[in-house]
Amino acid sequence: MEKDKKKTKGRIAIFITASTIIVAGAVLLFILLGNKEEEGPSVHEIPVQRIGAEEGASLDMPYEYIRSMMKRQESLLKNAVDIEAQTIIAKRPENILLAYPKPWHVAPVDRLLYVQGITSIRAIERKGNCEVTFIDGYDSSYLMMKNDGDVKGYAILPEWMKEGIAPGYKVDDITIKLINEEPRHWSTDFKVIGFYKADTEDTIYASMYSFAELYKFEEDVLNSLITSLTIYYEDGADMSSIYSFMNDYFLDSQTKKEGQNLINMDYDFFYIPITEQ
Repeated sequence: MEKDKKKTKGRIAIFITASTIIVAGAVLLFILLGNKEEEGPSVHEIPVQRIGAEEGASLDMPYEYIRSMMKRQESLLKNAVDIEAQTIIAKRPENILLAYPKPWHVAPVDRLLYVQGITSIRAIERKGNCEVTFIDGYDSSYLMMKNDGDVKGYAILPEWMKEGIAPGYKVDDITIKLINEEPRHWSTDFKVIGFYKADTEDTIYASMYSFAELYKFEEDVLNSLITSLTIYYEDGADMSSIYSFMNDYFLDSQTKKEGQNLINMDYDFFYIPITEQ
C-alpha cells in the first residue's frame, strides 16, 4: 500500500513538472511571436557605391542625382520605405554661418560645430544613444521637401538648444538662417521641425534641397556634394519596381557600360541586387 501511494505521488509530481514545462514553453513562444508581430516587417538596405572605389568610401556624387530622385520620390516610395542621402559636413562658422531671423535663441552655441544636409532621420539615428523628436505635424519626409514659401527649408537641432529659447517663443514657431558667404552671399531660412538627443549633439541637420542651395554658386561643391546614398525596403516589396527606378541612375554591377543615365551623366555608380548580396 505504501509503495502504491509513493508511485501515485511520483506520477503526480512528474505530471505537474511536465505541465509546468509545457505551460512555460507556450508562454515563451507566445511572447516571442508577439514581439515579432510588434516589430513588423524586416527592413533591408541597398547601398549605392562608386565604381572602382573601396566599399564605404565617400561617393563624391553630384547633387543632381539626389535632386532628380527627390523629384521622383513618390514613384520609388510606393515600394521602398526610405531614401537616405547625406551631404558633406560643413564646418560652422568657417563654411556656414548661423543666424536667427527672430531673436528666439539667447544662449551660446559654441557646441554647434557642423551643418549637414540629409534626406532622412536615419542619418541622425546613426549617432550613439540617439532619439529624434518631431514637433507636432512634422516628420522625416520634410527633409526631402522643397518649400516655395518664405521659409525654404527644414532643420533638426540638438536638444540642448531648447534651453536657450527666449521668453515669448515656442518650439513650434522658431526658424534659423544658414548663410554661405563665399563666393557670393547666399542665405536660406529653415523652419525647425524637431530636436535630437545623442552622445554627440554638435550638428545642425538641414533638409536636402535647401542645404544644397547654399552652394548654388559653387559648382565644384555641388558636383561632389553627396557622400552616401542608401535605399531601404521592407520584406515583400516589389523589387522589380525598385530596381527599375534605380537603373535609371545606376548600374546593377561594377561592370562599366557606355552611354548615359537619366540625368545625362556617365554610369559612375552601382548597386548590388539583393539576390547577389
